[in-house]
Amino acid sequence: MRILFVYPHIGDGSKRHPEIKRYFPWGVATVMRCLEDDGHHINLLDIYGDDLLPDEVEENLRSKTYQYVCISGFASYNYSYVLWLARTVKKLKRDMPVIIGGILADLHYELLLAKPEIDICVLGEGELTAVDLFRNIDNLSKVKGIAFKKSGKIIKTPPRELIENLDSLPLPNFDLWNMDRYLKGNLWADDATTKFEEYPGELPKTSQLNPNMSVFFGRGCPFSCKFCSRSYQTVRYKTPDKVIQELKVLIEKFGIKAFHFYDELVVFKRKTVLELCEKIKPLNVYWDCQGRVNTVDEDLMRVLKQSNCYSIGFGFESGNTGMLKAMGKAVTREDNLRILKAAKKVGMHLKIQLMCGYPGETKETIADTVSMMKISELPPRRMSWATPLPGADLYADALNKGMVEDEEEYLMRLGKLSMNSPHGIVLNVSGQPDKEMIRLIYKGQADMERNYVLQQIRGQFPFSKRHMYFVSRLAISVLAQIAFLRTIYRWMKRIRF
Repeated sequence: MRILFVYPHIGDGSKRHPEIKRYFPWGVATVMRCLEDDGHHINLLDIYGDDLLPDEVEENLRSKTYQYVCISGFASYNYSYVLWLARTVKKLKRDMPVIIGGILADLHYELLLAKPEIDICVLGEGELTAVDLFRNIDNLSKVKGIAFKKSGKIIKTPPRELIENLDSLPLPNFDLWNMDRYLKGNLWADDATTKFEEYPGELPKTSQLNPNMSVFFGRGCPFSCKFCSRSYQTVRYKTPDKVIQELKVLIEKFGIKAFHFYDELVVFKRKTVLELCEKIKPLNVYWDCQGRVNTVDEDLMRVLKQSNCYSIGFGFESGNTGMLKAMGKAVTREDNLRILKAAKKVGMHLKIQLMCGYPGETKETIADTVSMMKISELPPRRMSWATPLPGADLYADALNKGMVEDEEEYLMRLGKLSMNSPHGIVLNVSGQPDKEMIRLIYKGQADMERNYVLQQIRGQFPFSKRHMYFVSRLAISVLAQIAFLRTIYRWMKRIRF
């Protein structure tokens, strides 16, 4: 069969985003390879990678030859764009079957199948299900892990078992993708928000991290953070030997100097991580990954560093133990500080993840986050505003409280805004009025920045160009205020009462 896979934009697709670092989509690429291996002819429309505008997408859909269209929906905020894609396909080829996969299908298959443009949803892992689906396309009831329409009703088949042996999955067919798009740009940890160049200790230069690529080690996370929409509730890993085998292919084929594990949680099983470190070290490439405060200690951090892991992401979220408990983090402020201090001691760069605006947030709880970062003496990072994401307990609570009246309308807002920010609020669940929450965010971030700049001025760290800019702006602001006050003073002296 001739099958067209469509990989959509992150946002609404109305304009190009050349500045966005693009992570290679291993999930859908592996599904495509499994279907190729089963004898199907696979074509690709990579809207995300090629940064296509709507008219370019429509022209591509019109010009390609295919019998089925599979659209990947990797998050709830894809909803509106995926609908537009499905409608465009049906407008051009009325009887063309449209299949949706990814997290979007997992969470919203009923909404999707209520639309006449969508015929089938693949639920859960797609590799084995896709092969089974096209082998039984005329008898869908036999296929585990899908939902489809029959006689006006939505039929959901029994779930498919998870793939236990991730080593069994093939490498993608990279020739189908414009890989230049996925090998360029700064790595995950090296971006403006992480203040990469300001960290104490020796870190690789950006030139040492290019070309680079995202890869995956495993799937899932066993923890239960209430704001998080997890893909899988358990953790499954490839064997370290399989990972090394795949990395060697990427090094030989693309000359990568660095890679990013974009798993939800890499540093979990200590023995597995230690084996991975031992086997990665001889490759002489840099890498980064995601850890968790209660799965890492200073000794493990040193081993990671020695194997050229130059950065770890941690969801510290808050400096207030009460807020951490409410979030379901299962850690404390002291746990956070332990990791922050260990990173400084070891010389490990951190992709610090902070959150504000969770239910119960106050100026006092944000002040605790500010003070935590001040104690750490590490460069602070901007705070994300907690957004209820479908699949998370936070979203379920918002639904139960009637804060989300129309689920489809909410998904449309997510598609436009993606996350809460002072410039666009999807849903504020903090308990604070919108204006007050915006003020608290700006104040918290300004306070963290000011504390850090003052620490640098006192000579604790090398002074960066960014801080010269910050101090100059501060000086200009103070001088402007002095000039304004002098003007008012002169004006008042001229007034006769």
